[in-house]
Amino acid sequence: MAKEKLRIEIDNKYKWDLSAIYNDEDQFDKDYEYALKLIDEMKSFKGHLTESATVLYDYLTKDEELTTILNNLFLYASCKNDEDVSEKESQKRYSKVLEIYSTCNEKLSFVNPELLKTDYAVIRKFLTENASLNEYKIDLERIYRYQPYVLSEKEEKLLGNLSDIKTRFKNNFNIISNVLINLGYIRDEDGNKVKLTNGNFSKYIRSKDRNVRKQAHKNKGMAYKKYANLIATDYEGSIKTDSMISKARGYKSNIEMYLFDDGVTTEVYDNLLKVANDNLSILHKYFDLKKDILKLDKLYPYDLSASMIDESKEKYSPSTARKIITEALSIYGDEYVNELNRLFDEKCIDFYPNKGKNSGFYENASSRKTVVFCNYNDDFYSMSSLAHELGHAMHSYYSRKNNKEHLAYYSILIAEIASLTNEILLSNYILNNTDDKKLKLQAIQNILEVFADNFYGTLCLGSVFEKIVHEKVSNGETLQEEDFNKIYQSLIKEHNGKNVKELSYTKYNWSRISHFYTPFYYYKYSIGVCGACYEKKKILNGDDKFLNEYINFLKLGDSM
Repeated sequence: MAKEKLRIEIDNKYKWDLSAIYNDEDQFDKDYEYALKLIDEMKSFKGHLTESATVLYDYLTKDEELTTILNNLFLYASCKNDEDVSEKESQKRYSKVLEIYSTCNEKLSFVNPELLKTDYAVIRKFLTENASLNEYKIDLERIYRYQPYVLSEKEEKLLGNLSDIKTRFKNNFNIISNVLINLGYIRDEDGNKVKLTNGNFSKYIRSKDRNVRKQAHKNKGMAYKKYANLIATDYEGSIKTDSMISKARGYKSNIEMYLFDDGVTTEVYDNLLKVANDNLSILHKYFDLKKDILKLDKLYPYDLSASMIDESKEKYSPSTARKIITEALSIYGDEYVNELNRLFDEKCIDFYPNKGKNSGFYENASSRKTVVFCNYNDDFYSMSSLAHELGHAMHSYYSRKNNKEHLAYYSILIAEIASLTNEILLSNYILNNTDDKKLKLQAIQNILEVFADNFYGTLCLGSVFEKIVHEKVSNGETLQEEDFNKIYQSLIKEHNGKNVKELSYTKYNWSRISHFYTPFYYYKYSIGVCGACYEKKKILNGDDKFLNEYINFLKLGDSM
């Protein structure tokens, strides 16, 4: 019987090395104390912030220094916590970092209100008086862009505390999802009893054996059903917190507040939803194709992730994936490939699932380290997900190399472009560089799935669900487990079409989506996949001018 491995049982060569961020707890504590000291120093600027160009410049340089330290503290604490979310010391360290963010928000709540009391004409004058201040011109422009929504110091202090509470709702969800919920055991294709986890679920839901898919799907659905009431309460609390913040600031809605951060209007968002919904017949044709190829009389939700092909039995170990990914992305040039190899060589990647490990894949970065977090299963789709996260990592590399810390964090709006472009380029590379028919079909299938999931899945399910529930809570409605279920179930019916049969527990699927705790993120995948399709076509058609422009786009960071 296959059991979940403990983290200590995973070979160190497959774990990330975080020592470049902090080599020991003493270094972490030293930075933590220095950050508190910096916050107190910055607090002394209260009442003097716009006295002169020099004073404003001094404050902004300290702010950048503090941001750099906080980013390192957060990256280290969050990574350690994600290694095993049940580990008490890691939880304590992570909570400690959330606390310093709360302290920062409270003590520096005077900054934006005080700054915005000053006419921007004064800031323009400062920019001419002190050439060094121009380094922060775009930061200042962004602060003034929020002028209609910035409140008094006292109110900003309260809203800072609300933001801290909101972060804790997400932390609650991670503990529920990765510690409390037990997905039980299933039988694999060989009849072996295996422990189902969030880390290996994607492997079994793709199985050619329909009974394995059915077991995995049911186990996960029923497990989340058991905790749906608790997650509903937690998620509604998160939305209510957003609603309190958006109303206090004077936004018309939660969605307007989050889209304003992106520089996107609600019209753009609604148009994306409309385009996807108006063209659902294409997705339904894809489902019909899957039904015919799998020779099924009826299609069930657990069949939607099933492979349509007799997949290659080849295993993609981390070393094999490294070779294929670097070859596939060599089209970007030597610098790109060299940096990819460095990410492997310097142990920036945490590969395999272990008991208590957070679910999913992600990338994150600070001034000291770029990390990639995986739940790798040695299969084609893990390799594709790794290529995805390495796209983010390379975006971070170019952004950090070409910008100072305060402009190194590119907008999430465009973040998924680099990652999804990599996935599509990888599949195209395999398609064009193998004689193995199974691999060719697998690559084609992956391209279809990348588009279906990142365009239709994110828009017709996740994005419209978020819009509905945020509107309802903002309008004073109380949403409970059954309310979330009804909304999601109606969207599943529309998304899946008439040829996919319903199951009683699929209506609980909303309760397992961690992205909902980063509101209105989902729609950005649709922008990313549309951009990726365009870029792949230009790059593979040999448009060197475009390729150069694309690399320059990655270098922009947050400078535009």
